[in-house]
Amino acid sequence: MILARLRATLDFLARPALLAHAARTTLAALLALYLAFLLQLDTPYSAMVTVMIVSHPVQGSILAKSLWRLGGTLLGGAAAIVLMGLAPQSPWLYLAGLSIWVGLGAAASTLLRGFRSYGAVLAGYTVALVLPFAVSDPNSIFLVVVHRVVVVSLGIVCSAFVSAALVRPTAARGLERLLARLLGDLVAYARIGLDPGQDDRLRPLRRALSAKIGELETAILFAAAEMPERALQATALREAAAGMFGALTAAAALTEALPAQGPVLAALLDETRAALVLAGQGLADNDLGRLRRAINALDDLGVRAHAALVAPGTLNDSAALLAGDRLSDLLGELVRALSGLDVSREGILRNAPRRNAIHLDTEWAVRNGVRGALAVMLGGALWFETAWPTGATMLAGLTPNVVLLSLRERPSSDAAHLLWGIVLGALLGLFYLLWVLPQITDFPLLALWLAPPVFLAAAAMTSPAAMFYGIGFVVFFITLLAPTNPMTYDPAFFLDSALATLVGAGLTVLVHRYILPVNARALRRHLLEEISGDLARALSAPEPPEAGVWETRMHDRMRLLVARLRAANVPAEITLRNGFAALRLGRDVLRLRGLLAGDAWATQRALEAISARICGRRDALANAALFLRARADLPDVAERASAMRRAAALLPAVEALVGSHRHFFRQALPKTSS
Repeated sequence: MILARLRATLDFLARPALLAHAARTTLAALLALYLAFLLQLDTPYSAMVTVMIVSHPVQGSILAKSLWRLGGTLLGGAAAIVLMGLAPQSPWLYLAGLSIWVGLGAAASTLLRGFRSYGAVLAGYTVALVLPFAVSDPNSIFLVVVHRVVVVSLGIVCSAFVSAALVRPTAARGLERLLARLLGDLVAYARIGLDPGQDDRLRPLRRALSAKIGELETAILFAAAEMPERALQATALREAAAGMFGALTAAAALTEALPAQGPVLAALLDETRAALVLAGQGLADNDLGRLRRAINALDDLGVRAHAALVAPGTLNDSAALLAGDRLSDLLGELVRALSGLDVSREGILRNAPRRNAIHLDTEWAVRNGVRGALAVMLGGALWFETAWPTGATMLAGLTPNVVLLSLRERPSSDAAHLLWGIVLGALLGLFYLLWVLPQITDFPLLALWLAPPVFLAAAAMTSPAAMFYGIGFVVFFITLLAPTNPMTYDPAFFLDSALATLVGAGLTVLVHRYILPVNARALRRHLLEEISGDLARALSAPEPPEAGVWETRMHDRMRLLVARLRAANVPAEITLRNGFAALRLGRDVLRLRGLLAGDAWATQRALEAISARICGRRDALANAALFLRARADLPDVAERASAMRRAAALLPAVEALVGSHRHFFRQALPKTSS
C-alpha cells in the first residue's frame, strides 16, 4: 500500500509540465534572494519564501494570490503598528489584541472564497510574523513592517516576472477548455435525460459533473487575474455555471416525467435531440458558429415548449403539462449554460447575469476565529511564562499554521504532514549550516546548493498527497537557514529556533487534534442542516426567496458537501441523494409559488399540502391538485387558469419525490412535519 502510494506520487512528480514549473519556481526564488542581497534587505530569505508560497503552475494563480498576499501583508502590517502603539510596554495586552486580530482574520477567511480568503488570513497572522523582529525594540515596529512589505513585494515581483517571461498566459485558454469539456459532458447528460426512466444512468454522471462544475470557480479566478477583461465576464461565467447546475436538476426531473407522450411533446423532444447533437458537434469541433445555431435552436424550442403549455389541447392533460414544463425548464437552463462559451470567447452576453449566492457558514467562521485566538493565547502564554528567548519565533510559526489549516478539510492530518516536513527542513538546514555554507564564497555556488531542495519542494507542493510535507520542508528550511549577506553561523541559535519552530508545529497538531479539533462529521451535518434550512425557507417564508439566489446557494452547499464527503472518504450515496432531493423539492416549491403568485389562498393550500404529505398524509397532494384544477375553472381566475393547471400537474411529481425520500424530509423539516 505504502509502496503503491509512493510510486503514484513519484509518477505524479515526474511529469514534464510539473518539472518545468518546479524549475521556474526555483529560478524565481533564487532571483528574489539575489536581488534581496543586492538591496541589502534585513531578511532576504523572506523574499525567497514568498516565491515558494505563491508558486503555481498557472500564471493567473500566481498573480491572483500575489495581489491578495500583498494586500493582506499591508493590512496586517498596519494592524501590527497600531497594536504595538497601543501596548508598547504591556505584553499581555498586546497578546490579547493579537489574539483578537488573528481570530477576526481567521473568521473572515472562512466566510470569503478563493484568494480573498487567503488575503484575510494573511492580514491576521502577519502581525505574528513581524513580532520576533520588533519585540525587543517596540520603537522599530514601523521599520520592521516596511521591511516585511518590501521583501514580500520583491518575492511577488520576481515570481510574476519569471512566470510572465517563461510561460504564456494559459488560464484563459484553460478556462475555455474546461468550459468546452463541461458543456460537452452536460449535452451528453441532457440527451440521456430526454428518454424516460434514466435516473439510474444519470445519477453517477450527475455526481461527476457536479464536482467538475465546482472547479469552474477556480478557473474563473485564475483567468480574471491573468486577463483583466475576464474579470468583467466573471459574473456571466458564474451564471453559466449556475445554468449547468440547473440543467443537472432539470434533466433528472424530466426523465421521471417523460412516460407521458403526445404529438407536440414528441416533436419537441425530437427537435431538442437534434439541437443537442448539433451543440455536441460544435463543442467537439470547436465550431462556435455551429454552437450558436444550436443555442438559438434550443432558445426557440424553449419558447415553443412554453407556448405548448398554454395550448387548449394540453391544459387538461396533467401528464403532458408536467413533461412540457420540465422540458421548458431544461431548455432554459441549457441556454444559460451553453452561452458561457460565447462569454468566454467573445464576451457576448445574451442576458444580464443574475446574482449568484454562496454558502456562508458563520458557525464554522466563529469556531475558526476562536481556534485562532486560542492558539495565539496558548503560544503567547507559553512564551511569557517560560521567558523563552525564541518564544516569538514559536508564536510566529504556530499562528499561521493553525489558522491556515483551519480552512482545510482534514487539518489534523495536514498538521502532522507539516510537522514532518519541518523536521526534514530543520535537519537539512543544520547540515547546510555546518558543512555546506562555510565552503561557499559567492552567490552562484550558493544558488547551486540551494536549487535542489527548492526544486524538489516546488514539485512536491503541487501534489495533494505531498503538499504539506513540501510546504513545511521548504518554508522552514529557508527560514531556519536564513541565508544573509554577510552570512552568520550560529548553530546554537539555529537549534533554538528549530526547537521553537517544532514546538509551534507540535502545538498546531495538538490544537487541531485535541484542544479544538475540526469535527468533519459535524461540519457535514451542519451543511445538511443548512440545506434543510434553505428548503424550509422556500416552503414557509412569507415571501419566497429569489429563485436564482436560492438555487445557486443550494448548489454551492451541495458542492461543498461533495468535497467534504470525498475528503473524509466516507460513503456518500445516501447523503448526496437526499441532498439532491432537497434541491429538487425546493426548486419545485419555488416554481409552484411562482405559478400561483397573486393567489394567496391557492398558494397556502399547495404549501400546506406539501407539509401534510411530509407528515404522512398520503392524500394531501392529490386533494390539493383537485382543488387547483377546480379553482382553475372558476371565472374569476381565468387569467391565471393556465398557471394554476401547471401547478396542479406539478403536485404528483412532488408526491413521488417526497414519497421516495419521506424519512429524510421528515427529519430535515421537523417544524413542517410536526
